[in-house]
Amino acid sequence: MVALRDMNVSLLDWEARCILESLSRELERLRAVSENVDDEDAATDAGNDYLELVGLKERFESEAKAVFGDQITNFSRDSIWPVR
Repeated sequence: MVALRDMNVSLLDWEARCILESLSRELERLRAVSENVDDEDAATDAGNDYLELVGLKERFESEAKAVFGDQITNFSRDSIWPVR
């Protein structure tokens, strides 16, 4: 049996946004793998990993929104890159 442990981390808004965006992209990748791969074991593994990450993302996003507000989930680059 594995002993569960936890850790606390202090993050700036851009760091939290980066983690949320990375989790979102990984969820998209895992969903695509589970839906499109021919290997049944790989599809099952990807599906299981997807479910685990959904829970992590939901918890992290909830805490990030409480601290930084709803804009923490805005991954748009529009305000960063000038229009040419």
